[in-house]
Amino acid sequence: MLDKKLLATGISLLVVCIVAVTAAQLLGGEPEAPKVTDAPVSEVTRPRIFAPQQAPQREREYLYIIREYEGRVAVFGQDPDIPEMILEMFVRHLPAYDQMQLREGVRVYSKQELDARIEDYTS
Repeated sequence: MLDKKLLATGISLLVVCIVAVTAAQLLGGEPEAPKVTDAPVSEVTRPRIFAPQQAPQREREYLYIIREYEGRVAVFGQDPDIPEMILEMFVRHLPAYDQMQLREGVRVYSKQELDARIEDYTS
């Protein structure tokens, strides 16, 4: 049982790392170094005001949220109050990292990702 939990935690961490690397690549990778200009000092030191950035489009396109519901793992669709599916898995039996994620809500962007996450939680 401990081996399965350890494996599930390892796979979850791997998925998080892959998602983070992919997101960094999609958002432009490493920031560019500041460019040196020949502008007068007063123009260089003047503070710049940037418009607030909106959340990436991907943040708004999730199809499901997986979170805790009455102590169990549940899948929510567009209605955040009524679960579409309640799994037999109790949240308290999952690793601490998974419990934390489920308290915050795990956004899922495709049916394939949903199936994979359900498999992770139930195996």
